[in-house]
Amino acid sequence: MRLIPYIKIVFLLLSCSLSCVARAQNPTQSLLKFEQVEWNFGDVAEDGGKIEHTFSFVNNTSKPVVILDVTTGCGCTTSSYSRKPILRGERGEVTVVFDPMNLPGRVTKSASILTSASSKPFVVTLQGNVIPRKKSVQELYPIDLGEGVRLEINSHDFAYVGRGEVVKQTIGWVNTSSRSATLKLLPKQSSGLLQVQAPATLRAGERGVITLRYAIDKNSTRYGTLNDMYGFTVNGREARAVLSTTAIAVDHFDRMAEDISLPSGELSKKIIKFGDVKRGKTLTDATLVITNEGGSDLIIRAVEWGSRALKCSLQEGDKVKAGGRLTLQVSFDSSNCDYGVWVDRLKIITNDPVRPMHTIRTTAIVVD
Repeated sequence: MRLIPYIKIVFLLLSCSLSCVARAQNPTQSLLKFEQVEWNFGDVAEDGGKIEHTFSFVNNTSKPVVILDVTTGCGCTTSSYSRKPILRGERGEVTVVFDPMNLPGRVTKSASILTSASSKPFVVTLQGNVIPRKKSVQELYPIDLGEGVRLEINSHDFAYVGRGEVVKQTIGWVNTSSRSATLKLLPKQSSGLLQVQAPATLRAGERGVITLRYAIDKNSTRYGTLNDMYGFTVNGREARAVLSTTAIAVDHFDRMAEDISLPSGELSKKIIKFGDVKRGKTLTDATLVITNEGGSDLIIRAVEWGSRALKCSLQEGDKVKAGGRLTLQVSFDSSNCDYGVWVDRLKIITNDPVRPMHTIRTTAIVVD
């Protein structure tokens, strides 16, 4: 019997807390009385056109209220409202318009209404389900190769590929013409590790796939960035579009990344700024520290940069002992650089299973 008063107290406290949360979300509730703050529009077609809803409120303050601004979270949601003062006891309205195009699935959109009644906005919400539309062939296959042949995509990043692993990606293509189409892929840049398979011919209206596969031998000593590029000919005519792929060859990590006996590399900085550099001058005073916070040797597998102007003292095969650190020198030679902003990226690939590659952005401004 003694528990009843206690339960009542807990219930009252909980009710008060929920009420406080509601007021915190919409602090102007006591000033502007909205008929509803949420509207569920149910199921609508993605291509069914814009939908709108008007949120009405009553001015409960002792002064006229002006709607100062209404902000929405994205371009798919807009609003309209009157800037005329709303007298005490009168009704105000804000109309929110939502365009469901290209937003299939469950959606929730909000609008923040700022008024002269409070420094904090009042938030109203639209939500519902957008039924996906049937996409056109041009949308499904946006890359035009000519002769009626189209591709889904023309580039793919495979991210990390470990030794002994095989990763693959398929790319759809379609022949929209009224006759058979012959497709050939022409290698323009090759890592030697990408395998490409594609049907040579597609009948009119037929769809097929191009299969891309990276396979790295378990005994391979190849590490770092893999770049491949293929051109196309359709019915003997060369297409303007090309197919490009990238991958990063790393170790195969067969132990848990949380294993404290594994190496763990950290860099002292993520960006190196050389500042203003006179053309023809070389700067060698930039340093970078690599720390191994793991329990075994951190091995440098590859060091890469894109420009001849950049150089780094770190070399493939260098090691950082467990708990140790290594200071490396980074230099910039502006002799062959154009005037203006210069940017490159220094990439360091290691045997760290959590983060095999670190990227350091390097910048300079070449001046006269």
